[in-house]
Amino acid sequence: MYDRFWRWAEDGTLESIVRHLQGELDAEGRLDWSQLGAHSTVVQAARAAAGGPNDDKKGTEPGETRA
Repeated sequence: MYDRFWRWAEDGTLESIVRHLQGELDAEGRLDWSQLGAHSTVVQAARAAAGGPNDDKKGTEPGETRA
């Protein structure tokens, strides 16, 4: 199954299937294009999210706490 999926993805078969189905569904009025939204956003994560120090611990040595 994996090999077939990969082959179809590489040779454009999957894209062709999707486009064909989209065309049929759109012609029948069954697609709500206002609900379609594919985009990318970038959000900077806080250092603490990756295990880094948060603002309370900024500049402290490991095992040391600020008063």
